Amino acid sequence: MSEPGTRGWRPRRLSAITAVPKKLKPWLDEPGSLTRRLRGIAGQQFRVRVIRECWVQPWPDERARLAVREPRKVWLREVELCRGSTPLVYARSIIPVSSLHGPLRRFRRLGARPLGALLFGRYPVARGPIEVAPVPRESRLGLSASFGGKATSAWARRSIFRIGGRPLLITEVFLPALLEELTNVG
Repeated sequence: MSEPGTRGWRPRRLSAITAVPKKLKPWLDEPGSLTRRLRGIAGQQFRVRVIRECWVQPWPDERARLAVREPRKVWLREVELCRGSTPLVYARSIIPVSSLHGPLRRFRRLGARPLGALLFGRYPVARGPIEVAPVPRESRLGLSASFGGKATSAWARRSIFRIGGRPLLITEVFLPALLEELTNVG
């Protein structure tokens, strides 16, 4: 099973990534709250659907990006950000045990609340560089994201956020339904 590993992720230089659909580029480049942006198109229909929250072994590229030593587990939160029942974005958040203190201790109890409320709320946040990658449907990340329909790939971005110096890695896959929504909006 293939996956976008450290070689598949590239620094965000969107002018050099010509395969990205034009309407999606501003979303990949968004430095602020993706939740806020999604609420702008979904309105009252915005929903967070929790897929799972549990302790896992991080994938090799996640372990490398966060500098987590083997065989340490990390806290995983997988959600879909939806308009009504339609998933628009799949989000995979990874937080090392060493980061589950201070403000990030709330991470394990978010439930259906958006992570953006924690990240862009009361605490100062530092965001690392955004990386982007095409995600094939058959990749580990693609299978987790459940594209739906006939799409064979989607675009994703990821970056490390630090709250009080404590890191967490957030990967967001922009699902085909979001691109369809953006195309229909104009």
